[in-house]
Amino acid sequence: MVTLAHRLRRVAIVFASILGTAYIILVLIALLNYNPRVKIGMPIIVDDAELPGAGTRCKMDPDLGPVKVDIYTKPCMEELERMNPEIQAGGAWKPPNCQSWQKVAIVIPYRDRLGHLKILLRRLHPMLRKQQIAYRIFVVEQAGTDQFNRGRLMNIGYAEAMKEDNFDCFIFHDVDLIPEDDRNVYLCDDQARHLSSAIDEMRYHIMYYNYAGGVIALNRQNVLKVNGYSNDYWGWGNEDDDFSARTLAAGLMLTRPPEHIGRFKMVRHLKADRSNHGNSYFFTWRSRWKNDGINAIKELNYKVVEKTDLPVFTNISVDIGHPPDEKTWNERNKNQESVTML
Repeated sequence: MVTLAHRLRRVAIVFASILGTAYIILVLIALLNYNPRVKIGMPIIVDDAELPGAGTRCKMDPDLGPVKVDIYTKPCMEELERMNPEIQAGGAWKPPNCQSWQKVAIVIPYRDRLGHLKILLRRLHPMLRKQQIAYRIFVVEQAGTDQFNRGRLMNIGYAEAMKEDNFDCFIFHDVDLIPEDDRNVYLCDDQARHLSSAIDEMRYHIMYYNYAGGVIALNRQNVLKVNGYSNDYWGWGNEDDDFSARTLAAGLMLTRPPEHIGRFKMVRHLKADRSNHGNSYFFTWRSRWKNDGINAIKELNYKVVEKTDLPVFTNISVDIGHPPDEKTWNERNKNQESVTML
Protein backbone atom coordinates (compact mmCIF):
# COMPACT_ATOMS: atom_id res chain seq x y z
CA MET A 1 0.00 0.00 0.00
CA VAL A 2 1.40 3.39 -1.12
CA THR A 3 1.45 5.77 1.77
CA LEU A 4 1.01 9.52 1.60
CA ALA A 5 4.68 9.96 2.47
CA HIS A 6 5.70 7.84 -0.54
CA ARG A 7 3.48 9.90 -2.84
CA LEU A 8 4.91 13.14 -1.54
CA ARG A 9 8.42 11.78 -2.00
CA ARG A 10 7.66 10.87 -5.64
CA VAL A 11 6.20 14.32 -6.27
CA ALA A 12 9.29 15.93 -4.74
CA ILE A 13 11.58 13.80 -6.94
CA VAL A 14 9.66 14.69 -10.10
CA PHE A 15 9.61 18.37 -9.14
CA ALA A 16 13.37 18.33 -8.44
CA SER A 17 13.98 16.65 -11.80
CA ILE A 18 11.98 19.34 -13.60
CA LEU A 19 13.88 22.10 -11.82
CA GLY A 20 17.21 20.45 -12.58
CA THR A 21 16.32 20.04 -16.25
CA ALA A 22 15.19 23.67 -16.46
CA TYR A 23 18.44 24.81 -14.84
CA ILE A 24 20.54 22.81 -17.30
CA ILE A 25 18.54 24.26 -20.23
CA LEU A 26 19.10 27.79 -18.95
CA VAL A 27 22.84 27.16 -18.56
CA LEU A 28 23.02 25.78 -22.11
CA ILE A 29 21.13 28.79 -23.47
CA ALA A 30 23.53 31.11 -21.65
CA LEU A 31 26.54 29.25 -23.03
CA LEU A 32 25.15 29.24 -26.56
CA ASN A 33 24.40 32.96 -26.36
CA TYR A 34 27.76 33.89 -24.85
CA ASN A 35 29.59 36.15 -27.25
CA PRO A 36 33.17 37.21 -26.54
CA ARG A 37 32.91 40.10 -28.99
CA VAL A 38 30.36 41.93 -26.82
CA LYS A 39 31.85 44.10 -24.09
CA ILE A 40 29.87 45.97 -21.43
CA GLY A 41 31.32 49.18 -20.04
CA MET A 42 31.69 52.93 -20.36
CA PRO A 43 33.96 54.75 -22.82
CA ILE A 44 37.36 55.59 -21.39
CA ILE A 45 37.69 59.33 -20.88
CA VAL A 46 40.90 60.64 -19.31
CA ASP A 47 40.47 63.81 -17.28
CA ASP A 48 42.92 66.67 -17.63
CA ALA A 49 44.37 65.40 -20.91
CA GLU A 50 45.60 68.28 -23.05
CA LEU A 51 45.47 68.66 -26.79
CA PRO A 52 48.48 70.47 -28.29
CA GLY A 53 47.54 74.10 -28.81
CA ALA A 54 43.88 73.46 -28.04
CA GLY A 55 43.60 73.89 -24.28
CA THR A 56 42.08 71.30 -21.98
CA ARG A 57 39.56 68.70 -23.06
CA CYS A 58 36.08 68.92 -21.61
CA LYS A 59 35.34 67.02 -18.41
CA MET A 60 32.24 65.00 -17.79
CA ASP A 61 29.89 66.36 -15.15
CA PRO A 62 30.08 63.93 -12.17
CA ASP A 63 26.44 64.66 -11.31
CA LEU A 64 25.02 63.22 -14.54
CA GLY A 65 22.39 60.56 -14.00
CA PRO A 66 18.96 59.24 -14.98
CA VAL A 67 16.21 61.68 -15.94
CA LYS A 68 12.46 61.46 -16.23
CA VAL A 69 11.52 61.19 -19.89
CA ASP A 70 8.20 62.38 -21.33
CA ILE A 71 7.27 60.45 -24.51
CA TYR A 72 3.69 61.70 -24.73
CA THR A 73 3.82 65.52 -24.74
CA LYS A 74 4.94 66.92 -28.08
CA PRO A 75 6.56 70.38 -27.99
CA CYS A 76 6.22 72.84 -30.85
CA MET A 77 9.28 74.01 -32.78
CA GLU A 78 9.06 77.47 -31.24
CA GLU A 79 9.24 75.91 -27.78
CA LEU A 80 12.33 73.93 -28.77
CA GLU A 81 13.98 77.15 -29.92
CA ARG A 82 13.17 78.88 -26.65
CA MET A 83 14.53 75.95 -24.67
CA ASN A 84 17.81 75.93 -26.61
CA PRO A 85 18.91 79.52 -27.27
CA GLU A 86 22.59 78.48 -27.43
CA ILE A 87 22.05 76.19 -30.41
CA GLN A 88 23.36 77.47 -33.74
CA ALA A 89 21.39 77.20 -36.99
CA GLY A 90 21.41 73.61 -38.22
CA GLY A 91 21.22 72.16 -34.70
CA ALA A 92 24.91 72.61 -33.87
CA TRP A 93 26.65 73.37 -30.59
CA LYS A 94 30.11 73.13 -29.07
CA PRO A 95 31.40 73.76 -25.55
CA PRO A 96 32.47 77.40 -25.17
CA ASN A 97 35.21 76.89 -22.56
CA CYS A 98 36.87 73.60 -23.44
CA GLN A 99 37.54 71.29 -26.35
CA SER A 100 35.16 68.39 -26.88
CA TRP A 101 36.62 64.92 -27.14
CA GLN A 102 35.10 64.46 -30.59
CA LYS A 103 33.03 66.22 -33.24
CA VAL A 104 29.82 64.21 -33.35
CA ALA A 105 27.25 63.97 -36.14
CA ILE A 106 23.84 62.64 -35.08
CA VAL A 107 22.17 61.09 -38.16
CA ILE A 108 18.42 60.47 -37.89
CA PRO A 109 16.64 58.68 -40.78
CA TYR A 110 13.17 60.16 -41.01
CA ARG A 111 9.79 60.36 -42.67
CA ASP A 112 6.37 61.39 -41.35
CA ARG A 113 7.32 61.26 -37.65
CA LEU A 114 7.31 64.94 -36.72
CA GLY A 115 5.90 64.32 -33.24
CA HIS A 116 8.60 61.73 -32.51
CA LEU A 117 11.28 64.06 -33.82
CA LYS A 118 10.21 66.92 -31.56
CA ILE A 119 10.22 64.66 -28.50
CA LEU A 120 13.71 63.39 -29.39
CA LEU A 121 15.11 66.87 -30.02
CA ARG A 122 13.71 68.11 -26.71
CA ARG A 123 15.73 65.40 -25.00
CA LEU A 124 18.93 65.33 -27.08
CA HIS A 125 19.95 68.97 -27.05
CA PRO A 126 20.14 69.48 -23.26
CA MET A 127 21.68 66.03 -22.73
CA LEU A 128 24.47 66.58 -25.27
CA ARG A 129 25.28 69.98 -23.80
CA LYS A 130 25.54 68.44 -20.33
CA GLN A 131 27.95 65.90 -21.79
CA GLN A 132 30.06 68.75 -23.22
CA ILE A 133 29.96 67.33 -26.74
CA ALA A 134 30.49 69.28 -29.97
CA TYR A 135 27.69 68.04 -32.19
CA ARG A 136 25.30 68.68 -35.04
CA ILE A 137 21.98 66.94 -35.69
CA PHE A 138 21.16 65.84 -39.25
CA VAL A 139 17.62 64.70 -40.03
CA VAL A 140 17.72 62.81 -43.34
CA GLU A 141 14.20 62.79 -44.73
CA GLN A 142 13.10 60.37 -47.44
CA ALA A 143 11.01 62.14 -50.08
CA GLY A 144 8.17 60.36 -51.87
CA THR A 145 5.93 57.50 -50.80
CA ASP A 146 7.99 54.40 -51.59
CA GLN A 147 8.88 51.94 -48.85
CA PHE A 148 11.25 53.37 -46.27
CA ASN A 149 14.93 52.61 -46.78
CA ARG A 150 16.64 53.25 -43.47
CA GLY A 151 20.10 52.01 -44.48
CA ARG A 152 20.28 54.17 -47.58
CA LEU A 153 19.30 57.24 -45.55
CA MET A 154 22.05 56.48 -43.01
CA ASN A 155 24.67 56.29 -45.76
CA ILE A 156 23.46 59.50 -47.36
CA GLY A 157 23.48 61.15 -43.94
CA TYR A 158 27.13 60.22 -43.51
CA ALA A 159 28.04 61.53 -46.97
CA GLU A 160 26.17 64.82 -46.55
CA ALA A 161 27.46 65.40 -43.01
CA MET A 162 31.06 65.01 -44.17
CA LYS A 163 30.43 67.84 -46.65
CA GLU A 164 29.68 70.10 -43.68
CA ASP A 165 32.55 69.22 -41.32
CA ASN A 166 35.22 66.65 -40.62
CA PHE A 167 33.26 64.73 -37.99
CA ASP A 168 35.07 62.19 -35.83
CA CYS A 169 32.04 60.24 -34.66
CA PHE A 170 28.72 59.27 -36.22
CA ILE A 171 25.70 58.26 -34.19
CA PHE A 172 22.96 56.62 -36.23
CA HIS A 173 19.79 57.25 -34.26
CA ASP A 174 16.21 55.99 -34.67
CA VAL A 175 13.75 58.84 -34.25
CA ASP A 176 11.52 56.97 -31.82
CA LEU A 177 14.15 56.12 -29.17
CA ILE A 178 14.59 58.55 -26.27
CA PRO A 179 17.61 58.16 -23.94
CA GLU A 180 16.80 58.03 -20.22
CA ASP A 181 20.24 58.56 -18.67
CA ASP A 182 22.67 61.45 -19.17
CA ARG A 183 25.56 59.10 -18.33
CA ASN A 184 25.03 57.30 -21.64
CA VAL A 185 27.75 59.34 -23.30
CA TYR A 186 27.22 60.01 -27.01
CA LEU A 187 30.84 59.44 -28.05
CA CYS A 188 32.54 56.81 -30.19
CA ASP A 189 35.19 54.33 -29.16
CA ASP A 190 37.39 52.18 -31.41
CA GLN A 191 34.66 49.58 -31.86
CA ALA A 192 30.96 49.61 -32.74
CA ARG A 193 29.32 51.21 -29.69
CA HIS A 194 25.71 50.13 -29.29
CA LEU A 195 24.17 52.82 -27.08
CA SER A 196 20.60 51.47 -26.87
CA SER A 197 21.38 48.42 -24.72
CA ALA A 198 18.04 48.42 -22.86
CA ILE A 199 14.74 49.50 -24.48
CA ASP A 200 11.51 49.63 -22.49
CA GLU A 201 9.53 47.82 -25.22
CA MET A 202 11.95 44.89 -24.80
CA ARG A 203 11.61 45.02 -21.00
CA TYR A 204 14.96 46.77 -20.77
CA HIS A 205 16.92 43.81 -22.09
CA ILE A 206 18.84 43.37 -25.31
CA MET A 207 16.93 41.49 -28.01
CA TYR A 208 19.92 39.21 -28.70
CA TYR A 209 23.65 39.57 -28.14
CA ASN A 210 24.55 40.57 -31.69
CA TYR A 211 21.72 43.10 -31.98
CA ALA A 212 23.01 46.43 -33.30
CA GLY A 213 19.84 48.39 -33.98
CA GLY A 214 18.30 51.50 -32.48
CA VAL A 215 21.19 53.82 -31.64
CA ILE A 216 24.77 52.95 -32.58
CA ALA A 217 27.97 55.00 -32.68
CA LEU A 218 30.97 54.47 -34.95
CA ASN A 219 33.99 56.62 -35.55
CA ARG A 220 34.64 57.85 -39.09
CA GLN A 221 37.22 55.16 -39.83
CA ASN A 222 34.95 52.34 -38.71
CA VAL A 223 31.97 53.61 -40.71
CA LEU A 224 34.14 53.17 -43.80
CA LYS A 225 35.60 49.90 -42.52
CA VAL A 226 32.14 48.27 -42.34
CA ASN A 227 31.07 50.10 -45.53
CA GLY A 228 28.12 51.68 -43.74
CA TYR A 229 24.72 50.10 -44.21
CA SER A 230 23.28 48.08 -47.07
CA ASN A 231 21.42 50.26 -49.57
CA ASP A 232 18.92 47.61 -50.60
CA TYR A 233 16.58 46.88 -47.69
CA TRP A 234 13.25 48.46 -48.60
CA GLY A 235 10.73 48.30 -45.77
CA TRP A 236 11.28 47.51 -42.12
CA GLY A 237 13.58 44.75 -40.92
CA ASN A 238 16.94 43.01 -41.38
CA GLU A 239 19.11 46.05 -42.15
CA ASP A 240 20.26 46.01 -38.51
CA ASP A 241 21.16 42.31 -38.73
CA ASP A 242 23.07 43.01 -41.93
CA PHE A 243 24.91 45.86 -40.22
CA SER A 244 25.79 43.71 -37.21
CA ALA A 245 27.17 41.05 -39.53
CA ARG A 246 29.33 43.70 -41.20
CA THR A 247 30.83 44.74 -37.88
CA LEU A 248 31.64 41.10 -37.17
CA ALA A 249 33.26 40.59 -40.58
CA ALA A 250 35.27 43.79 -40.10
CA GLY A 251 36.64 42.50 -36.78
CA LEU A 252 34.84 45.00 -34.56
CA MET A 253 33.49 44.29 -31.11
CA LEU A 254 30.09 45.49 -29.97
CA THR A 255 30.52 47.64 -26.87
CA ARG A 256 27.53 48.65 -24.77
CA PRO A 257 26.82 50.67 -21.65
CA PRO A 258 25.42 48.68 -18.72
CA GLU A 259 21.68 48.11 -19.01
CA HIS A 260 20.89 50.50 -16.15
CA ILE A 261 22.60 53.30 -18.11
CA GLY A 262 21.78 52.35 -21.72
CA ARG A 263 18.03 52.69 -21.11
CA PHE A 264 15.73 54.12 -23.79
CA LYS A 265 12.01 54.66 -24.05
CA MET A 266 10.35 53.98 -27.39
CA VAL A 267 7.70 56.44 -28.54
CA ARG A 268 4.64 54.37 -29.38
CA HIS A 269 3.60 54.08 -33.01
CA LEU A 270 2.18 51.68 -35.57
CA LYS A 271 4.81 49.33 -36.93
CA ALA A 272 5.86 49.79 -40.55
CA ASP A 273 5.53 47.04 -43.15
CA ARG A 274 8.30 44.49 -43.11
CA SER A 275 10.56 44.12 -46.10
CA ASN A 276 9.18 41.56 -48.55
CA HIS A 277 12.61 40.08 -49.22
CA GLY A 278 14.55 41.05 -46.10
CA ASN A 279 15.20 37.59 -44.69
CA SER A 280 16.32 36.01 -47.95
CA TYR A 281 18.48 39.02 -48.81
CA PHE A 282 20.14 38.99 -45.40
CA PHE A 283 21.50 35.49 -46.05
CA THR A 284 23.57 36.92 -48.90
CA TRP A 285 25.29 39.62 -46.81
CA ARG A 286 28.72 38.00 -46.93
CA SER A 287 28.96 38.11 -50.72
CA ARG A 288 28.01 41.79 -51.06
CA TRP A 289 28.86 43.78 -47.92
CA LYS A 290 32.10 45.14 -49.39
CA ASN A 291 30.28 46.51 -52.45
CA ASP A 292 26.81 47.33 -51.14
CA GLY A 293 27.18 50.33 -48.83
CA ILE A 294 28.69 53.78 -48.59
CA ASN A 295 31.09 53.07 -51.46
CA ALA A 296 28.07 52.60 -53.76
CA ILE A 297 26.38 55.90 -52.82
CA LYS A 298 27.43 57.72 -56.00
CA GLU A 299 25.98 54.92 -58.13
CA LEU A 300 22.58 55.44 -56.50
CA ASN A 301 22.26 58.91 -58.06
CA TYR A 302 20.33 60.17 -55.07
CA LYS A 303 19.19 63.77 -55.24
CA VAL A 304 19.12 66.28 -52.41
CA VAL A 305 15.71 67.89 -52.85
CA GLU A 306 16.26 70.48 -50.14
CA LYS A 307 18.85 71.14 -47.46
CA THR A 308 17.85 73.59 -44.73
CA ASP A 309 19.64 74.76 -41.60
CA LEU A 310 16.67 74.97 -39.26
CA PRO A 311 17.04 76.41 -35.73
CA VAL A 312 17.40 73.05 -33.96
CA PHE A 313 18.48 70.61 -36.71
CA THR A 314 19.70 70.33 -40.27
CA ASN A 315 16.99 68.94 -42.53
CA ILE A 316 18.13 67.07 -45.64
CA SER A 317 15.26 65.96 -47.86
CA VAL A 318 16.46 63.39 -50.41
CA ASP A 319 15.07 61.50 -53.36
CA ILE A 320 16.68 58.10 -52.91
CA GLY A 321 15.18 56.40 -55.94
CA HIS A 322 12.71 53.53 -56.10
CA PRO A 323 12.80 49.89 -55.01
CA PRO A 324 13.32 47.35 -57.80
CA ASP A 325 10.31 45.54 -59.24
CA GLU A 326 9.64 41.94 -58.27
CA LYS A 327 11.36 40.45 -61.31
CA THR A 328 14.53 42.53 -60.89
CA TRP A 329 14.64 41.77 -57.17
CA ASN A 330 14.31 38.01 -57.68
CA GLU A 331 17.05 37.99 -60.32
CA ARG A 332 19.39 40.02 -58.10
CA ASN A 333 18.72 37.81 -55.09
CA LYS A 334 19.31 34.67 -57.15
CA ASN A 335 22.64 36.00 -58.41
CA GLN A 336 23.73 36.90 -54.87
CA GLU A 337 22.78 33.45 -53.60
CA SER A 338 24.87 31.89 -56.37
CA VAL A 339 27.89 33.98 -55.39
CA THR A 340 27.39 33.07 -51.72
CA MET A 341 27.47 29.35 -52.55
CA LEU A 342 30.81 29.62 -54.40
